[in-house]
Amino acid sequence: MAPYFSPPMWEQRRICIAQTLYAHKVQSVLEVGCGEGNVLAFLTGPTADDEYPITELVGIDIDADALERAQAALEPAPHDHRDPRVDELRVRLFLGDGMGPPIEGVGGDAVVCSEVIEHVQLAQVVALTDAILSGYRPRVAIFTTPNAEFNVNFPDLGYGTQQARLRDEDHKFEWTRAEFEQWARNSARDHGYSVELRGIGLSMRNADAGFVACGGCTQMALFVRDASAVHCSRARSKPVQLAPFASIEYPVYSKPRLPEKQLRDLVVELAQLAADESEDGGVCVFSEDDLWAVLDVKHQFRRRRVLRAWLDGNPETFAVADDGGPRRYRLQR
Repeated sequence: MAPYFSPPMWEQRRICIAQTLYAHKVQSVLEVGCGEGNVLAFLTGPTADDEYPITELVGIDIDADALERAQAALEPAPHDHRDPRVDELRVRLFLGDGMGPPIEGVGGDAVVCSEVIEHVQLAQVVALTDAILSGYRPRVAIFTTPNAEFNVNFPDLGYGTQQARLRDEDHKFEWTRAEFEQWARNSARDHGYSVELRGIGLSMRNADAGFVACGGCTQMALFVRDASAVHCSRARSKPVQLAPFASIEYPVYSKPRLPEKQLRDLVVELAQLAADESEDGGVCVFSEDDLWAVLDVKHQFRRRRVLRAWLDGNPETFAVADDGGPRRYRLQR
């Protein structure tokens, strides 16, 4: 069996991007070069912290056909209508050049530019970097691009030989780790950001003894805007007006909270179901995690801290089970 990535490389990359955005409590994301919307679609799922849900996603691309596929991929699925989300989510797609002036009314806590920079000419890299870090000037920016050194582990690419090829016919270049770092640090300095470099896809399953450890298959630069920077050294272009190619709104649960008695009855019923396999001497014990995993509970309380405060405020029904583990409750009979 040939060497392979597990999880697949595309999934590792999207997971790393999402986890990085969640760690920085990002709630609005712009993707420059969104293509068919794969990263944006990945970000429609729940965030790691319910206090900071992603409520706005924007994608820009120069390919109308790709945007049509992105629109189809981002349309709410049947389960989104059946089980509406707690927080709103608006998605907008724009047909435009990510290297151009910023689009009026478009921005975000974060900008993602994943596997795009290698598709532009080297002479255009500065324009793309300026458009993102100076034009949109997000709090956080993520760039990913192939690590050329890792190509040594793909024999068909002939890395280091006169017949060496790039990973994709449309790639204009592929940077080594040193080249990527030089671009990232210069860009951070010029635009008033700090930068952190990471590798994604550090190893392969079923790799033979000739596998060369040389960083990740993909390399990522995480830019975080320096709050103390008064300005960056690049001029900011005037925003332009552009109508969306597509605009999508996800269904949101909007019913009022249940009356207190009905709410208590609902939670008691769900607690009993969750504790079915953890009965201990007839005592019904359940965890906060058990309840929060149920969509009906999220619809009623919206935030985990609100659920916890409500449980703690009803000790006659839900007593804290002090067993030294994760927060658990004992249902008072």
